[in-house]
Amino acid sequence: MISLIGFFSSYHMQFAHGVSAMTGRPFSPPLSYRTSSRRHALKLERSEILEGRCHKCKKWVPVESIKDCEVKVKELFWWKHAATCHQGSQVPGDDDFYEQDDVFRHLQELGL
Repeated sequence: MISLIGFFSSYHMQFAHGVSAMTGRPFSPPLSYRTSSRRHALKLERSEILEGRCHKCKKWVPVESIKDCEVKVKELFWWKHAATCHQGSQVPGDDDFYEQDDVFRHLQELGL
């Protein structure tokens, strides 16, 4: 039973919040974006689709559904690719997820 709870927890974190089950850290975002035309789009499908460039496989990956409708979690399409492709790798320099603002510096001065 506990292993099922862990499975559902990691599944939820991965596909609802973009947190890697392997590393426990957020997935790296695409390096860049482009919009590509789709040939032969059906009536309820997008004629153009947004794609993101993956840092690991260097492929252009669709980051939205071909269906022309709103989705609850827009990043889901990227996170699904990242979960299978990235395998724990991150964009260089994307390893510090703390924002170094005034609060961060104050806590650093306090030694926390």
